[in-house]
Amino acid sequence: MASIADSVLEECRGIEPKVLTLRTQLVKKGRSRELLADGDHMTFRIHCYAPGVGEHGLHAHLDEDHIFVVLQGEAQFNGINGPLPRLKKNQALALPKGCFYEFGNPTDGPLVMIRFGAGAEKVLSGRRITPDGRDIPGRGANAEMANPVFIDNAFFE
Repeated sequence: MASIADSVLEECRGIEPKVLTLRTQLVKKGRSRELLADGDHMTFRIHCYAPGVGEHGLHAHLDEDHIFVVLQGEAQFNGINGPLPRLKKNQALALPKGCFYEFGNPTDGPLVMIRFGAGAEKVLSGRRITPDGRDIPGRGANAEMANPVFIDNAFFE
């Protein structure tokens, strides 16, 4: 009779690591978001934001902690109490679930960030709220965000 440990070990033998490439086409309008990896409790994406674009409107994720890491450009984050220090290349911001934030690209060039999200449950459609407690449905219907304009032959890699 197999033990629980033997059963878990057998299940784990079928799980393989995945090498990820941090590469994305740069945008001149809108934003792009590419899912690089996900699991039962995490997501890992690479994002690119055009000048003036970001996630505007303070909000908090109720089911997810996440970390943004700037790979190229700069990001201006704001918290519930106002502006945070501007993030530059190779700087990161950790946002525990329930932490209100918004950000934008304050420069005249593309902003490239990776976003790591982790939660107790599958976090691909986690709940978000505004500071006054209203739910934010979906991921927004802004056409500029849904249809980025890419810079020909320009990539972060």
